[in-house]
Amino acid sequence: MIPISNDPKRRRQDPNDRIQVLASGSVLVDYGPMRMVITAYEGSKPLTYLAREGGGIAVGILEDLAKFLPVIRKKSKDLDIEAGFPDVVRRMIKATQKMGEADLTPLAAVAGAASDVVSDLIFSQGGSKIIVDNGGDIAIRMKEGEVAKVGIKTEIDAREPSYLLTIDTTLRAGGIATSGLGGRSFTKGIASAATIVSESASLADAAATVVGNFTNVEDPSIRRTRAEMIYPDTDIAGEWVTTGVGELSKEKVESALVNGMEKADSIVKRGLIIGALISVQGRVVWTDTLGPLLTKIG
Repeated sequence: MIPISNDPKRRRQDPNDRIQVLASGSVLVDYGPMRMVITAYEGSKPLTYLAREGGGIAVGILEDLAKFLPVIRKKSKDLDIEAGFPDVVRRMIKATQKMGEADLTPLAAVAGAASDVVSDLIFSQGGSKIIVDNGGDIAIRMKEGEVAKVGIKTEIDAREPSYLLTIDTTLRAGGIATSGLGGRSFTKGIASAATIVSESASLADAAATVVGNFTNVEDPSIRRTRAEMIYPDTDIAGEWVTTGVGELSKEKVESALVNGMEKADSIVKRGLIIGALISVQGRVVWTDTLGPLLTKIG
């Protein structure tokens, strides 16, 4: 989960100072825990006014999330969706409940849900292609005939992507998200990256968390600690998370990949995601559904 604070001292900066227009015509929202890049196009022409509109929406989402922290820190299985919940909270709860995992809270889908809300609202106002990248959890909305190419990293903290994912409107892919070691959120597994493609960013985000958690083996070189020892306000207090992994045997790497892929395949079969790519210590695998969409870079 991405830490969100309701402490006004930690969020007192002027929101207008956190929305920047980039040279490309995209807009960067750098506000509290959110670092979101919003791009809107009509054909090849950037629609900066739409991206700026999205920036204002993003700031409002962060304010809403802070108000509902007591709700979104609870286990998703214990929550009912109430009329007074903002759209982003509803999406977080729905996405995590669909995963069917008892340990998930809505915060497992927070970044993807925020991307979905921003992209849907500005796409309804215009543009032929909208891309909202919230720290690697990406929402894509396109009109017929448009194509999007997204770089996929096999290590979250890598500088450059290793694969190029190409999607068009026939695929109905609206979200891409990645979880794993070195990311903004905790993981219980050992994947360098677990990337999910789904119809929405919120579903992709929740599924990436689950698949990443399932890339798990036992080995003396794997370091773990309780989540609250790293972040006292965590929503998963008492649960063990991975903090580092030493060199593993080929057998352990393969076992972790098999565990993750079995989970990913089961979620694909349930129709919740389109496909998954998982990387563990340089070994990369993907679901059959994703292979045709990937191109190796370099």
